[in-house]
Amino acid sequence: MHPAFEDAGKEPGLLIWRIENFDAVPYPKENYGKFHSGDSYIVLFTKENKGNFTWDIHFWLGSETSQDEAGAAAIMSVELDDSLGGAPVQHREVQEHESQLFLSHFKSGIRYLPGGVASGFHHVDPDAVEKKLFQVKGKRNVRVRQVNLDASSMNKGDCFILDAGKEIFVYMGQKSKRVERLKAISAANQIRDQDHAGRAQIHIIDEFSNQTEVSRFFEELGSGSPGEVADEMDGGDDAEFEKKQEATVTLYRVSDASGEMTMDKVGEKPLHQDMLNSSELGGQDCYILDTASSGIFVWIGKHCTKNEKVEAMKLAQKFLITNSYPAWTKVQRIVEGGEPSTFKQYFSGWREAEDQIGLGRVFTLEQIAASMPEPDFDPSSLHAGKLRSLAKSGGKAFGFMPDDGSGKSEIFRVENFELVPVDPTTHGFFFGGDSYVIKYTYEKNGRENYIIYFWQGRDSTQDERAASAIHAVRLDNELGGKAVQVRVTQGHEPRHFLRIFKGKMIVFLGGKASGFRNLRDHDTYDVDGTRFFQVRGTCADDVRAVQVPEVSASLNSDDVFILETPSKTYLWIGKGANDEEREMAQNATSLVTPDREPVVVNEGEEPAEFWSGLGGEAEYNKGYDGQGTPLLVPRLFHCHVSPTGKLRVEEITHFKQEDLDEDDIMVLDSGDEIYVWVGNKASQEERQLGMKMAEEYLKSDPTDRSHELTLIFTLKQGDEPLSFTSLFPSWDASLWESLPSYNDLKNQVAAKNATI
Repeated sequence: MHPAFEDAGKEPGLLIWRIENFDAVPYPKENYGKFHSGDSYIVLFTKENKGNFTWDIHFWLGSETSQDEAGAAAIMSVELDDSLGGAPVQHREVQEHESQLFLSHFKSGIRYLPGGVASGFHHVDPDAVEKKLFQVKGKRNVRVRQVNLDASSMNKGDCFILDAGKEIFVYMGQKSKRVERLKAISAANQIRDQDHAGRAQIHIIDEFSNQTEVSRFFEELGSGSPGEVADEMDGGDDAEFEKKQEATVTLYRVSDASGEMTMDKVGEKPLHQDMLNSSELGGQDCYILDTASSGIFVWIGKHCTKNEKVEAMKLAQKFLITNSYPAWTKVQRIVEGGEPSTFKQYFSGWREAEDQIGLGRVFTLEQIAASMPEPDFDPSSLHAGKLRSLAKSGGKAFGFMPDDGSGKSEIFRVENFELVPVDPTTHGFFFGGDSYVIKYTYEKNGRENYIIYFWQGRDSTQDERAASAIHAVRLDNELGGKAVQVRVTQGHEPRHFLRIFKGKMIVFLGGKASGFRNLRDHDTYDVDGTRFFQVRGTCADDVRAVQVPEVSASLNSDDVFILETPSKTYLWIGKGANDEEREMAQNATSLVTPDREPVVVNEGEEPAEFWSGLGGEAEYNKGYDGQGTPLLVPRLFHCHVSPTGKLRVEEITHFKQEDLDEDDIMVLDSGDEIYVWVGNKASQEERQLGMKMAEEYLKSDPTDRSHELTLIFTLKQGDEPLSFTSLFPSWDASLWESLPSYNDLKNQVAAKNATI
């Protein structure tokens, strides 16, 4: 083991080494966050969770570092990795294009400085006066870049720091936002403490500064005036979420099993987990996943050879040249069994551990209990079979249960693009050819709360769907923006939505535009007296029946079906249906055929008349497979509209409540559903684009889930449901009132100045 790595990774936190004379030398902690363009560094981040450690190793390459130093950083990173048992995830980082994970390790941002160890940039004299102008870029994770000492380097959209030795000036661009200003003050504090031993005074120049203060800034700068500062620009390195939907995702195997190192193409998207030659004992080879637009992953099998480990990383980096990728393309090395969601999302049919079976993402027992309104519910009763039943039939957005569904409902159907009230006696009856808007009102903590669902039938037109979304926004505006908006597509209803109808929900074929006549008091299509319904549910309050085509192919062994013929009604029980589902189906038959006692038919014991009603016996699905997609961990994205009107999206790693930006829109992907969080200070344009932001994100999502069918919730700051807040490590409803304001930080700076 290299002596510099002897105690590395044994305690949570950050450690940094700089490559000096091709060796790893510990970097002074007081310089953390400062990176020289001519150097290469190794950064180790250690995280502890309940006594278990995880590690991320980043080797950072300055824009002017030598090829030899870069190679030494990569080799030394492997040594550090080996000293930690080969468990860390490795990341290749390039100056100006660092990953959000890397930037998140430096809460005050990172700062680029010229030169490097070979140039003699070792010591900074705190009393030296060499004026420098820095541009502060980034809304969440900040980069501080030195720019030319001239007003032409500035613009109205960013913040700038002028380091004039014993005085530091922070110039707030006229159109910069609150968060950017807070970050600029933090960066200025760091420059004062790191470069001037805490002895420099900080002056903030903003719209509240007098003419004398503004003039002094430009005098110190040596050029320009407020009128000469350029207009707001579309900043090149503000994080932009760019994923090419049509990019080819390719998997390669790296192996020396033949006696020599080979790299062979395994397949292209869609990829499957079994393409990785993993077994119970572990994978024998290494694999390279080339995602084109989102970087390159190097997958290390548990039992691959050491030579394969080394060569796989080298081959991955060669992709940058052979495929003409930018030099800053991300290269990430991961190990079998420790695959992150960002890797697993490229594979369909990914299987998780048995203890995670069931709900699409992992819920704590407390979260599950909170979603069950029954006061005597015991979460310990949820064994794997129960979870599987909930995943299959309990509805989507399992954790979203603001109340027990006993509030007031107003239901409207879209007709000629307008909302027409639905007769309360038929609440719960929907038509697959239509779209609906449901205004739900319930009381909580002594005040009225609102949810606006817009339900879109599978066969409703695109115009009707769009109209339902527009009317949902209009209704929300009429309520003062206090409602949670939820887009619901047929077959993907949230659990809470199902609860509203107390087991009396039926979805019929057809719709208003079809001109179908009433039959058995329902506006549904029927020409021969035969109807067929699939029944799902886990309890009396979430059971529902969905009309399906009257053919054998509609059957599924894992469910229960109702077949109504002119003479009889059959209740067909699939072999995979449990006792609860059989009971729920009995309840459903009283809704579908209230004047008949059904004939119970077990799968495999069907009479000829049953098959005759379905047009003859034929092949059908024999079971439910709900484990096709990986359990994705929640991910938070910061969204805003650039000065040129472009959508900018930046992922926040290791996110917490404080990362929610009041100025903008945040998109939280729970792994199952999408939440669009609207900050109180977001612009009207961003509010209107909230849903579009979520849809654009889903379109670029490499997983197999359909962006058309995924549930999207739109909610406002201060009105977050438990299903949203539970995705954060902790939640404080009064957080935003307690956070220091821009003026608070200005006052703190003034107080510090008074002591210098």
